[in-house]
Amino acid sequence: MISFSKLVRHANQLLRNIKKYRTPLLIGISLLVFGLTQVPWAKNSPSLLKLKGLAEDTRFLTRHRIEEYSNSHVGAHPQVALVGINQSSLDQGLLKPFLEDSPAIGLMSQGAWPFPRATYAYVLDRLFALGAKTIVIDILYFTGRPGDDELAAAFKRHAGKVVIACTTVSQQTEDGGTRYQFIYPNPELEEAITPAGIGYAYFKPDAGDNVVRRARLRVSKYAEMGHPEMSSGNDLVAFSALGVSKFLGQDPGEGSQIINYRGGAGTVPVIPIEEIFSDRLLYGVKGPDGKYLEHKGPDPRFQGPNGEAGGVFKDKIVFLGPISETFHDEHPTPLGTMPGVEIHAQLASALLDNTPILEFPEKYEIWIVLGMVAVAFALLLKVEKVMTRMFLGVFVVLGYAVSSYWLFANHRLMIPVVIPLLALLSISGVITLLDFAVEQLERAHVRSVLDKYVSSNVASLVIGQGDSFEDALRGKTKPVSVLFSDIRSFTTLSESRSPELLVAQLNEYFLPMVDKVLTQGGTLQKFIGDAIMAVWGDTHSLGLDVDARGAVRAAIQMRDALKVANAEWRERPDRVELSTGIGINHGRVVVGEVGHPKRMEFTVLGDGVNLAARLESSTKQFGCDILVGETAEALTRDHFVFRRVDRAVFKGKTEPIDVFTPVGEMGILVPDWLGRYHGAIDLYRNQEFSEAKQKFGEVLEELNGTDFLCKMYQKRCDHFMEEKPAPDWNGSWVLSEK
Repeated sequence: MISFSKLVRHANQLLRNIKKYRTPLLIGISLLVFGLTQVPWAKNSPSLLKLKGLAEDTRFLTRHRIEEYSNSHVGAHPQVALVGINQSSLDQGLLKPFLEDSPAIGLMSQGAWPFPRATYAYVLDRLFALGAKTIVIDILYFTGRPGDDELAAAFKRHAGKVVIACTTVSQQTEDGGTRYQFIYPNPELEEAITPAGIGYAYFKPDAGDNVVRRARLRVSKYAEMGHPEMSSGNDLVAFSALGVSKFLGQDPGEGSQIINYRGGAGTVPVIPIEEIFSDRLLYGVKGPDGKYLEHKGPDPRFQGPNGEAGGVFKDKIVFLGPISETFHDEHPTPLGTMPGVEIHAQLASALLDNTPILEFPEKYEIWIVLGMVAVAFALLLKVEKVMTRMFLGVFVVLGYAVSSYWLFANHRLMIPVVIPLLALLSISGVITLLDFAVEQLERAHVRSVLDKYVSSNVASLVIGQGDSFEDALRGKTKPVSVLFSDIRSFTTLSESRSPELLVAQLNEYFLPMVDKVLTQGGTLQKFIGDAIMAVWGDTHSLGLDVDARGAVRAAIQMRDALKVANAEWRERPDRVELSTGIGINHGRVVVGEVGHPKRMEFTVLGDGVNLAARLESSTKQFGCDILVGETAEALTRDHFVFRRVDRAVFKGKTEPIDVFTPVGEMGILVPDWLGRYHGAIDLYRNQEFSEAKQKFGEVLEELNGTDFLCKMYQKRCDHFMEEKPAPDWNGSWVLSEK
């Protein structure tokens, strides 16, 4: 069974081999992606078409939101009006107030939808009487019904100014095919309005998601019925285009375009069909004298642009059609669901302003895709760092997306977004993921190797902060806390033990000792034979006091761990008990790389390190297992209980430093004798040697006569009582040994 480590090594080797052929692989992936973007079945796949549609819709929605936020919403076109048939138009109770206004209301109130055909004759006459210039009716009159003769007469009265609809419907055949049926107005109405007044009202939604985004100005009747081979040209004019053509008196144009929607549903205000017959709403209420009352004036909805009563339809193209969900004539658009008649009105608005959305020619899209492939090449070949490459990639994607929106909003140009960005992201994404996988496995491999030879702190710095580590290698002066630990009488021990037993016990000793250093955030700098050197603050610092606390706490935990180890070793004949000395100092040192080009070492140098080593070796002279220098003690005294040891001048130094040994963490039960001991120290330094000796004796007796420091100070008191110290004596003692 393959172990996990072997699996990682095999995977790492495989990825390394792949990385050797990175450039050919990049070229191959680029060619594959580029090829796929040009294959029709890929370009026209449902998923890709949905993404394309979503990208187009996002631009419409963004413009709409910005307009709403900035109060610059375009709103309805001033030359377009919409008369709608909704629930109120079908509710007999709501129609009653209007019954006296027109016979048309009486026809509408006779029953539910569809209205009697004569209704629309009244509607046409009323709207033209109110000043409408062109009326476009989005209702299918494909069956003959009573009232057709009256409606046909209205078409003739208003010849050349009315457009009605024709469309197609599809049906599934028994063999699984599709059959298309073309629906025209019934013969009587078709004859009355003539083919010049019939517009094709079918919006062909996008194939990917059935959203209405585009409109065709002319289509072929046979092509729409599924027989393009029989087509003799684009013989049908689109419904909205025909209405605008009659309104402006010009050719409706050719081709297709993306509908430049002015807003969502309701952008074109809807006037209910029944309300157009109400003189009260259009002109107001007359008084007894026959004049209109000022306080009961016309409804503002029916006023013209200059406030004229009933002028809402004057010189406008008016669309008439159902707007309620009841009629099932609603369609998804980029700005939400919208009644079909309002879609026609919004298209007419764009045609009137001549503001179509220009679509980037599909035949030139290949050059944009090639440009994105080139950008991917540049990122992958020129940018080594994966995170930098990812940042630049995101910048390119956002830049292209923002540019596409700017072209849409300011120049009405819809450039392709999905395929170019997919090309960029797929090429750079695959290679970047490959690079990232290789990098992570390499980091894991390097880390596993480094952890065996350097401290985990150094390994983390090398792997995670390469630049910082490079700076550190050149040398920096930093304040650090240094810990030295050494086994007492190791030379004698090594001479009396076999190499195998010695190495085995050393490894058992180092394991808990090093764990305590690492647990407290220290850097294991090196092993010097049986000695351990650790540093806090060399690779990173959490604060001088935090660094110093980590060193002192590690020393206390090492002391406790050694007690546990010795208890176990006492039970084993192949082990011996060990004792150690630990020295801790805080000071400024030089942190950097030293050694030979073939064997370098990341370490710390300077007097701060030397003093820590002096403190460690002096533990023998003071009978303590831990000595802490005065700077480290000052940084940690709020967290630990210390016992004053001495004011010592170490060998090679001229200035004394105060030396301490930790009793334990702050919060322990402080022994009563510690205060009396410190009082004796004060007497000693005040040259009150007789009293000091007496106090040290009392503390020594309390400690069962075994305390090394009390005995040491008694001897010094005897010495100074016989040989008075110099006048400038400051309580220090010069150490003669290292």
